[in-house]
Amino acid sequence: MAFPKTLYLFSEVHGTVLLNGQPAQGVEVEQDYHWHWGEQKRTTTVTTDAQGRFHFAEVTGTSWTARLLPHEPVIVQRITLRYQGKEHKGWFMAKHNYDRLGEVPGRPLTLVCDLADEAVAHPDTETFGICVLR
Repeated sequence: MAFPKTLYLFSEVHGTVLLNGQPAQGVEVEQDYHWHWGEQKRTTTVTTDAQGRFHFAEVTGTSWTARLLPHEPVIVQRITLRYQGKEHKGWFMAKHNYDRLGEVPGRPLTLVCDLADEAVAHPDTETFGICVLR
């Protein structure tokens, strides 16, 4: 199995946070991941703008051993939203490849997250949380 030179650990994310269908400004949005092979963890936090929008750049990594030795990639990804003292599970996924846009193959991560929703499993995308792909 050949691996690309660049390993994509978390694709670029564009999102909108709503509260009962209206944009939610000032929501703290935290992205974190744990790449098990490289034992690499990182957390990045942003705040939604007046239109409820947020953005995270793609996260890449490199590893000669990951490229050369057979293994199953496991990158645990989370997006957590905090607003008015409450924490919301936005996105949870275990990514099993190093592909760009490999979370849901071929689909960019454009998320809509309504704070009024309950976190649920999304079998079609193998994710969990209040955020859904647009």
